[in-house]
Amino acid sequence: MRISVQILFIAIAVLAVSQRAFGQDRSAFVSDASYIVGTYTPQKSDHSAKSMADRANAFLKTLSAAQKQKVMGSINSEIRRQWTNLPARPDADGIKMSELDEKQSKAACDMMAALFSKQGYDKMVNIMLADDQLLRNGRPRPGFGTDNFAIVIFGKPSATEAWGFQLDGHHVGVNLSLEGDKVCMSPSFIGTQPAKFSIGKKTIQPFQNESGVAYKLAGSLTFEQLKTAIISDTRGNVRLGPGQDGRVPRKTGVQVSSFSAKQKAMLVKLISQWVNDLPAKQAATRMAKIEKELDQTYFAWSGDKAPNSDVSYVIQGPSLIIEYACQDLGGKPLEHLHSVYRDPTNEYGGQLK
Repeated sequence: MRISVQILFIAIAVLAVSQRAFGQDRSAFVSDASYIVGTYTPQKSDHSAKSMADRANAFLKTLSAAQKQKVMGSINSEIRRQWTNLPARPDADGIKMSELDEKQSKAACDMMAALFSKQGYDKMVNIMLADDQLLRNGRPRPGFGTDNFAIVIFGKPSATEAWGFQLDGHHVGVNLSLEGDKVCMSPSFIGTQPAKFSIGKKTIQPFQNESGVAYKLAGSLTFEQLKTAIISDTRGNVRLGPGQDGRVPRKTGVQVSSFSAKQKAMLVKLISQWVNDLPAKQAATRMAKIEKELDQTYFAWSGDKAPNSDVSYVIQGPSLIIEYACQDLGGKPLEHLHSVYRDPTNEYGGQLK
């Protein structure tokens, strides 16, 4: 009896910790899936190739045979190209968060925490929670919300062999290609709506630096730099989203070789808002390559350079294309943000020929 009472107290304490994360309990979230991803603290990971594969296989072990059939695909399947940032289709590939029970959902979170850095994991979770804000009075809405984010695994998760992971949902189409210690995140679409929201006592802003650092960089440009950096007085849209694999636009804007050391440091910080979604080791390798190519990189801006303006920008180098754009849909462009991250030399990690 004494042991049972102790277990009860421990359970209550764990629940209290998860509730304090947002200052509210289950009622603050629109679904069980939202509550789990919003309050669960995933197991720590060393982000090694083995831990990534082990977490993915641990997730797969929680699934039924029918669920595994939905979530697993061939490593070289052309289905990998069919990702989108649109609200999920009823017939979309993968298994949706709404189809997972609590144990399976937590295993999925543990897997993602191994595949992404803390920055990346938090961003994925926060974008899911942002999408919950688009539900009408919290009621289910086809294609929207955490419930409709789907996971697909391509190939057999392995510490040495090639495999892939895809997270698909409204404003997220993230593709990870893995082989040993190598992890590639190209191509990926990452966006959010709204840009800022609150759950309980916690305020969340998934794209805080993707926006804030960019305005600071634009504001630092000299008159001469601005003459080539600003390519349009009005904001454009992303061009390299879903269905645009293999396309490499002509470089426009100001060449980064003209930047001061301080401006280059700001640009590196801006680029890291995407690259550092990867675990530290892989992010450092990727950033080292990007920094070597920095003088061959271009920065293009569309719209007013004043903070909190309706803008778009492009960062393009030999092995990097980042596009960012505010969106009209919803009537508040600063609240609806899109971005694309690509390495045109290594899409899908070269796993699709």
